Amino acid sequence: MACINLNLDVDVNSCLSGLWASLPVLGRPKSGIQKLEKEMARLRGKRDDIKNQIDQADRQGKIPTNEVSQWLREVEILEGKVGVIEQDFQSVSCFSCNCFNQTDGTSSQTQRAGDQVLVRQSSNYCSIIRRVAKELGEANELMSRAGALDPVATVGPLKSTVMLPISHRPPVGIESYVEDIVGYIDGGEDNIIGIYGMGGFGKTTTLNRIQQHYLLKHTIFDRVIWVVASKGCQLKRLQMDIAKSLGLNTLQENDGENTCGDKLCSYLMNKNCLMFLDDIWEHLNLQLLGMAHSATEQGQQQHQQPRKVVVFTTRSETVCAQMKAEKKIKVRCLDSEQAWQLFEQNIDGDVLSSDAGIKFLAEELAKECAGLPLALVTVARAMSGKRSWEAWKEALHQTRDKHEWTTIGLSEDSLVMYKAFKLSYDSLENDSIRECLLYCALWPEDYEINKFEELIPCWIGCGIFDEFNMINEAFAKGYSHLEALGAASLLEKCDSDKVVKMHDVIRDMALLMVSGLQGNKRKWIVKAEIGLSDLPRQEEWQEAERASFMRNEITSLQEYEASTFPKLSMLILHGNINLKTIPPSLFTSMPRLTYLDLSDCCITELPKEICSLAELQYLNLSDNHIIRLQFEFGCLSKLENLFLRGTGLEIVPNGTISNLSMLQWLDIRNIPLVTDWWWDELKCFKGRHQLSVGITINATTDNIQRLNMLPPTVSIWHLTLDGENISKLPNYDLGTLQWGCRVSDNLEFLCIQNLRLDRLELAVGVGRESSLGCLKRLDFRFLNLLEEISLNRVRLNNLRELSICGCPMLNDVSWILQLPCLNFLEIIYCEGMKEVISEVGNSNPISSSSIQCLILWHMSDLNLIANRPFHFPYLEYVQVYDCPKLKKLPFGAEILKNRLKVIKGEDNWWNNLDWDDESIKDSLTPYFRSWPR
Repeated sequence: MACINLNLDVDVNSCLSGLWASLPVLGRPKSGIQKLEKEMARLRGKRDDIKNQIDQADRQGKIPTNEVSQWLREVEILEGKVGVIEQDFQSVSCFSCNCFNQTDGTSSQTQRAGDQVLVRQSSNYCSIIRRVAKELGEANELMSRAGALDPVATVGPLKSTVMLPISHRPPVGIESYVEDIVGYIDGGEDNIIGIYGMGGFGKTTTLNRIQQHYLLKHTIFDRVIWVVASKGCQLKRLQMDIAKSLGLNTLQENDGENTCGDKLCSYLMNKNCLMFLDDIWEHLNLQLLGMAHSATEQGQQQHQQPRKVVVFTTRSETVCAQMKAEKKIKVRCLDSEQAWQLFEQNIDGDVLSSDAGIKFLAEELAKECAGLPLALVTVARAMSGKRSWEAWKEALHQTRDKHEWTTIGLSEDSLVMYKAFKLSYDSLENDSIRECLLYCALWPEDYEINKFEELIPCWIGCGIFDEFNMINEAFAKGYSHLEALGAASLLEKCDSDKVVKMHDVIRDMALLMVSGLQGNKRKWIVKAEIGLSDLPRQEEWQEAERASFMRNEITSLQEYEASTFPKLSMLILHGNINLKTIPPSLFTSMPRLTYLDLSDCCITELPKEICSLAELQYLNLSDNHIIRLQFEFGCLSKLENLFLRGTGLEIVPNGTISNLSMLQWLDIRNIPLVTDWWWDELKCFKGRHQLSVGITINATTDNIQRLNMLPPTVSIWHLTLDGENISKLPNYDLGTLQWGCRVSDNLEFLCIQNLRLDRLELAVGVGRESSLGCLKRLDFRFLNLLEEISLNRVRLNNLRELSICGCPMLNDVSWILQLPCLNFLEIIYCEGMKEVISEVGNSNPISSSSIQCLILWHMSDLNLIANRPFHFPYLEYVQVYDCPKLKKLPFGAEILKNRLKVIKGEDNWWNNLDWDDESIKDSLTPYFRSWPR
């Protein structure tokens, strides 16, 4: 082989001098990049202005013009190019700093290497300068074109079918499972189908998708039933849930399981039924759930009988075998492409496009989730707001830190999910939100937690919001924290906006964090709704700090010795409906108890030993049969929150409540206040803090005046005016000075019920500043003579919810157009109402509404929602039931460009609606759900 060696001696300094001589002509790179950055800042500002115009046009049903869409794409491409230039310049600058500052003492070898680098770096500088000049020209050209982009949007074509919004699109990776299972069901051969796989793999999502498919195909099955089983679920509870979903009232709480099963079978006997059973943990007798199957050996006879099909989800393949599933489908991890697609869907796109380094780290982080859908969503939502490369780098480091995870002892799949949960947990803004998340695990698995009645009061009672003057402020913080947890996908939305749910895997991870990973596996004891008839053995929870035994079947409590539970600070026995007595020793055994929930039991009296709970701050006795408070009750010197709602309380010794110096929240709603103890206690209240009161009073002039005379430290937060116990019409006027500041200034919830009046005016007296400005919910109930409601100088600018029930003479509610923030409207049993809004375009110029949820039930004369086209840009949920004359909806397919999620109603009502164009019905049908089923 011939080999030629060429030795070319090049004068590096001479070459460099030529390169540097050319820089004044091309311009220095740093100054060029500064000019480019300045022009890009102007271009981004223009782009943001155009996007704002597009958003405004979108609310009017318009879409961007093709020219504008193309201009926005070109700006996005240019941003990417400029970002690469800036990264190249920084890397060249950092590297060349060492090369251009060589000392005289360098060796000849080092000098030659440096010379080679200088040539290469100088060449790079020239390349950067040329690229800067090119992109600067593009930026100037795009800026000049921006002025001609008018209009930015145009009316989009009306299509006979409309693409479903993202919430209706198939979730990533499950559509093949859905197609297979639908094929098995439609094939008619397979009647028991099991979907199994680890928690967080998408089993429930798959099941929900199949349910949606059959809800639209109304002729396939007579009944489509959905029921959630959950770990530890009792068969009787499942039977009652099924009966409730069917509207079947024959099942009684005292019926045995066999009796309930017979009733369900009898009702479903001649019906084709499809049942979805979500999250079962053990074998269930389907016959006792009403789904009696014919034996397969009957052959052809099986096809002549009504079909009973069951599709269930479980984490265990063994359960599939126990259930004798004829088809078993294992839900597996997503492949790498699907995993990245799901990750991208759940993160702000601007984050990934802002930095190539961030996108690389995001891809690596997605790989760490090992294709587990729930982990991918949880991590993506946790990182969605992170815009620095360092934050992404730290997140990746945390998930790969072997030292942190080797001691946990979890299976590989569980460890992946725990890493994702821990990352999301740590990414929450503060410890207050983190605490709120953990407390959600106290409720049963898959339980829908009421935000207002359960969750936020729990957070307040646990002292998470320790700095607030009024209960209104604490609730505002609570709703803010709920929003943060929802945005992080750590809490799930439900059909009703009033409740939230914790995914069972997230709940498992939360309980693991507070118990299994902190040395004491019994730090939190949570055995909620698992059918307990007695409390656990003493040694099982003797060292616990928090214990939840809610919604079980506990009938009695044993005696304990003093200080048996020295660390226990929280005890929840809510919902043990047959628990009648509390042994005195229970209180003395828990000296550090700060939170006690005994609500919704059957307790008739509290023992006087309650005074031994010297640290107690939260006490909930709501919905018990207590008629008397012990005098010793007044010794609870640290009590801050007291709930007596729905009790039969009649006897309260003087000073029992008024001497509770730390009290901040008192709930005495729904108590038959036939005595005046409430007035005696509130007028003498000696607390150190502002007391917020929820109360139900007889709607007399004297009582309303009493409210106005309360001391400055007492304010009304929730008020129900009830006329049921009044023998004659009271002489009062809601528009007089009787509405003093004690009533109206901090009032958030007002309910007026059982009054005999034909006209109701919410007004403020002359010269009054108070205007019910904090009011968020307003209820009118069973006002049988009421014909008209009006507002007079009252600005209900914060009113969010309006519910009207049992007002058969009411004409309309056109005054809701004066409520700028109303998002929930419910009208039930108003048989005389013909139009909901009757003044559109006439005396009131407003022709749009902020309503998100509209519910109309039992309105036999209702024929119009509005008497001309009316805009609902925020409408998400519509439910109509027993409104036979309502033949037309006040919107068309344009509503799909907004936020519509579902329309519920009777099949017959939906099929007989009048449409300007049948294509509108075709577009809206995917959103319709038959109800009730």
